[in-house]
Formats: sequence, structure tokens, C-alpha cells
Amino acid sequence: MTTRTFLVTGLLIIGLSAAAKAQNFHTVFHSIQQVNALLDSLEAPHLRVVVQQPDKKDMRFRISFSNPNSRHTTIIIRKKDDVYFHENVAEQEYVSMYDLNQLEDGDYQVIVVGGKEKVSTSISIHTETQVNRQAVLH
Repeated sequence: MTTRTFLVTGLLIIGLSAAAKAQNFHTVFHSIQQVNALLDSLEAPHLRVVVQQPDKKDMRFRISFSNPNSRHTTIIIRKKDDVYFHENVAEQEYVSMYDLNQLEDGDYQVIVVGGKEKVSTSISIHTETQVNRQAVLH
């Protein structure tokens, strides 16, 4: 039994049991075309975003995405309502390094919007300081 056949069978069972119970919050599938349409939408390629910090001692971040469904993608870096970076990209595949050294401490969001999809990643920046006190007797 293939995975698709298994999923179709499972979805039909769920749909039929929902119809039998007459509960309004379950989706009832009336045809195999509805099930196939649902499965096709689940298998469709989606926006994939990766935010990495290659060197933990450096404030440079690599942002990459693959957006096979849209030719226009927007990248936003913001802190609450303040937008620090905004760029529209007309590529389906994108990779770039971003230097966040100049940003103040706080919680930031990297948001990538492509078509109807939106992916958000949080980055928290905080400065750690160490005080080394020494006493020297002369």
C-alpha cells in the first residue's frame, strides 16, 4: 500500500466518521478529488528560510531562503515596531550575510514574506561585560 493510498484511506475514514457523527467542526470529504486536492496542497513546495550565525563570536548572520511559489519576497529585520532593514528580492533562491553589530541590545525578528507565506525567526542581542578589578599594593 503506497503512502498516498494510505493517506487517502485515512482521510476518507476520518471524513466518513465525521459525517456519521454530524459534528460541524470536521471536514467531510465527498469525493476522491477533494482528498487528492488536499494531498496535492500538502505536497506543494513552500517557503523555506534559514537564519544562521556561522561564528558565535561574530554578529554576522546568514539569511537564505528558497521560495519556489513566488518571484517576489520581502526580508524585514525589526525590533517591535521599528524596522531596521527592509528589502524586496525578486529571486526564488537567495543567500546573503547581514552584519548586526550596530544594533542595540534587544529582541529582533527576521521576517521573510513570500506570496501568502511568512516565516519569522527571533534573534536576541545582549551585551555581556566583565569587570576585572585588581588591587596592587605599592
